[in-house]
Amino acid sequence: MKAIRLLITLSALLITSMAMAKECVDAQGNDILNTPQVFRELIEKSNNCHSAVELAKACAWGSMVDVFTAGAAYEVCHTQLAKMNPDKADSALLVSMSERCDAHHNTDGGTMAKSTTAFCHMNAIEFVVKLVQTTEVY
Repeated sequence: MKAIRLLITLSALLITSMAMAKECVDAQGNDILNTPQVFRELIEKSNNCHSAVELAKACAWGSMVDVFTAGAAYEVCHTQLAKMNPDKADSALLVSMSERCDAHHNTDGGTMAKSTTAFCHMNAIEFVVKLVQTTEVY
């Protein structure tokens, strides 16, 4: 029974990684999954938070590499959020969400936990950016 579960789990991981590899491409369609520095640079050059987050998600490794790539997307989002001049409630929400990310995901200290924590922080700031965007008066 354990062998069957392991086989199913490994099959799911293989299929997922193959699907992700098809999405992890640069503007010319070149596969960048195995060149983390290249896609980190692409994330850093993203025009907005959404684009940076989408690229980081498409190229997720499930390892320490994600700390740097999700971190790069976080910085793009942070820059965008700073330009939007969020109110104190939105800033406090981001701090609260970030604290929850650390408390919930980063408890065991392994590489997968660090990856999950980095993505949690990235998703938190993306949420706040979207929230502020929809409440801005034009």
